[in-house]
Amino acid sequence: MLVANLVVETLPGKARAVAERMEQIRGMGRLSADGDHRVTGTWTVPDGDTVEGLSEVLQALNPEILCVYPAMVGEDDS
Repeated sequence: MLVANLVVETLPGKARAVAERMEQIRGMGRLSADGDHRVTGTWTVPDGDTVEGLSEVLQALNPEILCVYPAMVGEDDS
């Protein structure tokens, strides 16, 4: 499993709603709304995923997401 830190830019005023929907995704860690248009958090994903793939998945699931900035930070052996 890979661990990615995420910064997600949303439409203005949509950060909290986007964070609530993202929390339903498997492997998503604790998220926090950073102002009214940014969400930060951590996502643990299968080894075969890429940062580009993570961005595409999140944007496809939520039209209120403008951009996703993921960074792989490590591995989780659990």
